[in-house]
Amino acid sequence: MKLQRPITILFDLDGTLVDSVGDIADAANEMLAQIGLPSCPDADIRNFVGNGVRLLVDRAMMRNIAGGAPDEQINAAMEIFKVIYSRSCVARTTLMPRARETLESLAAEGVILSVVTNKPENPTRQILDHFKLSSLIASIIGGDTLAVRKPDPTVVRESFLRAMLDQSSPAWFVGDSHTDVLTAKSAGMPSIIVRGGYNHGEPLEELDPPPDVIVDHLGEVLAMYRAT
Repeated sequence: MKLQRPITILFDLDGTLVDSVGDIADAANEMLAQIGLPSCPDADIRNFVGNGVRLLVDRAMMRNIAGGAPDEQINAAMEIFKVIYSRSCVARTTLMPRARETLESLAAEGVILSVVTNKPENPTRQILDHFKLSSLIASIIGGDTLAVRKPDPTVVRESFLRAMLDQSSPAWFVGDSHTDVLTAKSAGMPSIIVRGGYNHGEPLEELDPPPDVIVDHLGEVLAMYRAT
């Protein structure tokens, strides 16, 4: 598919720019231990990532609580998780293939880059700082930055405002999941989905609505930009 050359590209974080499952799983399992529940394998946690902390915690607890946990228990566990994760969110996290090269090259070529994620803003900034990527990013919207999160198009509009962009600026949204496809479509921009991310364990080819483009790695996003 031939896409219009973008002024800005918005990136998801987990499963797109970084593989963060190890640290998320460690924090989730420490949280589960504190509330007296068995641990979850990393592979299960991987399928819980992408829709915010509350849903991740809820799913981790549901494995061992018939009918699910009550709201007050989920809320308490969520606060425990956030404290644990905020103090150790980069120990096992790694960059996804071609992430640094792609971001650095796009920024050098004048593309305005933003991160729009359902991960809370504080650990998002910690991770970007750790990998020395923050200077490349014009705007960061986390899952707790606003009262809404992806796939609500408000997060994209706010990202444009913070990057001082006109709302009609040509843009691409790059992610790894159904949530990212829905975010792009709700905001009226093409979605580029990268293989190797999380997507809750679902095949990318079965997404409905489908992404505009599926790529094998982030280097293909850079190549697509240069081809426009």
